[in-house]
Amino acid sequence: MRLGIISDVHGNRFALESVLRTLDEADIDRLVCLGDVVGYGPDPEACLDLILERDPVFVLGNHEEAVLDPAVAFGFREVAREAIDWTRRRLRASRPDLLEHLASVPGMAYIGSAVMCVHDSPIPGGARYLVDDAKALPAFQGVDVPVCLIGHTHLPAGFRLRTDDSGPWVETLRRGTMRTIRIDATQRWILNPGSVGQPRDGDPRASFAVLDLAEGVMSWERVAYDVDAAQSRALGSGLPARTAERLALGA
Repeated sequence: MRLGIISDVHGNRFALESVLRTLDEADIDRLVCLGDVVGYGPDPEACLDLILERDPVFVLGNHEEAVLDPAVAFGFREVAREAIDWTRRRLRASRPDLLEHLASVPGMAYIGSAVMCVHDSPIPGGARYLVDDAKALPAFQGVDVPVCLIGHTHLPAGFRLRTDDSGPWVETLRRGTMRTIRIDATQRWILNPGSVGQPRDGDPRASFAVLDLAEGVMSWERVAYDVDAAQSRALGSGLPARTAERLALGA
C-alpha cells in the first residue's frame, strides 16, 4: 500500500491542489491527513471538501479542535486565534455540515498493524512540538506499531528509536538532507511530512510525503504552487496580513 501523507494545509487551497495533483500522479492507494486542514488560510471549505472527497484516513488537528471549541483557541497566539475565529464564523455561516463532520473525526487512527496517525504527539498531554530527540524520546512510549505519523510542527522530520548498552536513544533525521529513508519494521519511527499550506523550514514550497508500506520506504517531497495567488486570496479575505506574508518566507 502506498500512502500519500499530508498535514497542516491551513486553508491554503492553492498549495493543496498542487500536492493532490502530484499525489494523483504518484498513484497512491490512500490519502492520510494528519489534521489542521483549517486555520490561518482563507479556504477552509474548499480544502476540507477536496480532502474528504478522497475518503482519507483523517485525524483531528488542534486548529480543528479550536474551531469546534472556542476555549481551545485561548491558548493560541493572537494571529492564530483571530484566524480561528474567522474560520469558525465562516463555517457556521456557510458550511455547518463541515463542522458536524469535524466533530466526528478521531484524534488517533491506525492503518493496519503498521501505522498510527496523530496530529502532534502519540502521548496525550505530552510535548506537542516534537522537534528534536529530547522531545521525541518520551513520545516513543506511546508508539505501539512500527511507524507513527505526526504533523503540527510544520517541519519535515523523522526520528528513529535506537537502543544500545546505555539504553534507548533517538536518532534525528536531518531535515536539510533527508529525502528518502528505508523503514525497518523491527524498529520504531516517528515521521512528519511537513506542512502543505504553511511550511516553516525556510522553503515556501508545499511539503508532503509518500510512505510505501510494501517497499518499506518513506519519501519526502516538495512542490511549488502559486504563492502570490495564495497571498492575494488571504489578504482579500480579511484575515490578518501575517498569515499571507509568511507564505513567501516558508516561516
